[in-house]
Amino acid sequence: MLSLEEFIRPLSVDDLIRDFWPGELYVSETGPPRTALLEEVPELVAAEQVLAGYQRPVRLSRKGGPYASAPTGADAIPAYRTGFTCVMLGVEESFPGFKGLITDAARTFGLPVSSFTCEAFCSTGTSGLSMHSDFDLNFALLLHGQKRWRLARNRSIENQTSTCFSRGAAQADPRQERYAHSPFPDEMPEDSTEFEMGPGGILFVPRGWWHETYSLGDCLQVNLTIKGPHWAGVFTRAMETLLLEDPRWRNFAFGVTHPDGRRDAAVAELTALLDRLTRTGELLDTHELALRLLDRLDLENLSTGSQRKASKSTQGDR
Repeated sequence: MLSLEEFIRPLSVDDLIRDFWPGELYVSETGPPRTALLEEVPELVAAEQVLAGYQRPVRLSRKGGPYASAPTGADAIPAYRTGFTCVMLGVEESFPGFKGLITDAARTFGLPVSSFTCEAFCSTGTSGLSMHSDFDLNFALLLHGQKRWRLARNRSIENQTSTCFSRGAAQADPRQERYAHSPFPDEMPEDSTEFEMGPGGILFVPRGWWHETYSLGDCLQVNLTIKGPHWAGVFTRAMETLLLEDPRWRNFAFGVTHPDGRRDAAVAELTALLDRLTRTGELLDTHELALRLLDRLDLENLSTGSQRKASKSTQGDR
């Protein structure tokens, strides 16, 4: 079974957690051969073999556009040969050898397995990725080719919940601009750092880092991606499960959209429900409430709606 330790070499898991997790950038521009990874997923020996074995839709992109898609990896091979970057999400569904890596990472970080996925990116010739910052955390392993990265912290927003693009670009989720405490920059910040990654290079990109890439030659990159959950999602999912144990909370919320007296009645009913929680002490002992909520958490279905939307709306490679 593929381990996280094997995937992130030469960095050890202990050093990762002590020195970099979760918010510090780590870069190793080259690294050792990933023999265990190739044993688990032999198709990673070449980009076209990965495409041929990938059974889900593929996103096709070029820096600055256009964007397109192909029904399967095999259908994307002609576009790959003409210079499009091919983006494959959820590759663990087509290549089960990645599932051991996901299981080990979930155990290491204390997160549900549903928070993890693997992604693959391949390109030939010259290609690249326009500036953006991701809401998730990524371990990016370059197996073949050369890739130049420019990175800088996104200092405009804290704990973004969707992909952010430069100012003036269409945002995947407009709420991110409302969450931001300053405008997004027009271009990569002046304090950007630049790295040239080669085969075996591993990059840990924390949540909320601007980055753009430039690839040369036949490139194949695999990412281990962590998509949450955030505390708002944990609380609302678990709180719903807890409240639904009371039949009064299972009543339909009639009148919530009416502008007349029916909405007043809905407000009164909700107020009575909240008052009862306060009177019975269910919201007063916060430690006990936290334990009860986490005990009722559905770990296998914890990804929030906003996280699913953010994942689906990301364009380009990472």
